[in-house]
Amino acid sequence: MSTLTTTPQPLAAAFAPPLRRALSEYGVVLALIVLVIIVAVLQPAFLSAGNVSNVLAQWAPVGIMGIGMTYVVLTGGFDLSMAATYALAAVVAATLGQTMSPLAAFLGAIVVAGLVGLLNGLIVTFLRVNPFIATLGSSLIITGVALLLTGNRPIQVVFEPFTVLGRGSLAGIPLSALLMIVLFILGGLILAFTSYGHNIYAVGGNREAARLSGIRADWVVASAYLVAGICAGVAGTITASRLSSAQAGLSGQLVFDVLTVVIVGGTTLAGGKGSMWRTAVGVAILATLQNGFNLLDIDAYYQNIIKGVIIIAALTSVDWSRFSRPRKASSSKSTQSSISTDTL
Repeated sequence: MSTLTTTPQPLAAAFAPPLRRALSEYGVVLALIVLVIIVAVLQPAFLSAGNVSNVLAQWAPVGIMGIGMTYVVLTGGFDLSMAATYALAAVVAATLGQTMSPLAAFLGAIVVAGLVGLLNGLIVTFLRVNPFIATLGSSLIITGVALLLTGNRPIQVVFEPFTVLGRGSLAGIPLSALLMIVLFILGGLILAFTSYGHNIYAVGGNREAARLSGIRADWVVASAYLVAGICAGVAGTITASRLSSAQAGLSGQLVFDVLTVVIVGGTTLAGGKGSMWRTAVGVAILATLQNGFNLLDIDAYYQNIIKGVIIIAALTSVDWSRFSRPRKASSSKSTQSSISTDTL
């Protein structure tokens, strides 16, 4: 009678799969830690309370817009109009702030931005226009409207309470940063623990399967664009408050920073995979990198080159980790596993 013998696995081989999986899931956190250490060693002023506070205030609008962009990208969509919506919201907030209370001005700007986002969602879902084309076109329209409202001139607000949201602080932490943190937590909890959040992942993972299972896929996608618009509105009001002014050309290349933080965090452009904490880490990475560039006095041209390399590297690493994983026997189990690991 023969006996079955097994060769014991080497210790390194036994730990290799879990280590590979951990690096795939949380490598972005390791990258942030390494980056912070490098910048802090090269420029000790980086970790000073004043510098950290400035970085938080400067990057709060990008972080808040990244929340909205994460929702859109998780559904398999794309929103190139967020920067233009952000600028329009700032213009509306500054315009209303000249004659109305700051709260009314801010709420008015956020409502306008939310309606723009909802319109984008309806164009993408019910008119079946490609998200890239739809939001590119709406971006041009929104910018034109903002230019008409301002005459391409800055709108100044002299009412001091208008600046509280953008310049105020609590216990040394900028109010805008506290708002960003609250919205990140809220956005993450919705994605992880609500049926709406699970529907976002389901639609992004397989829209047709989600529709057949009873999910109103079109409305889920449209609502994601609504969230993106609201986030752009909040970000625009923060910037208008901080500057006490606004103009149509305020956004610049902001949309690329927003896309970068989402992509670098590990949310896939194909949809269905990603999470809010990943976007938060992406914001921290890009903010650390940008602030390090400035502290080390690195030329702006080189900064753009490095950012481009980082985006390509992030997309490559995400695709590599996705295709290098062994396929599971059941696609439904794979989808459920993806949701449970990414949203927490």
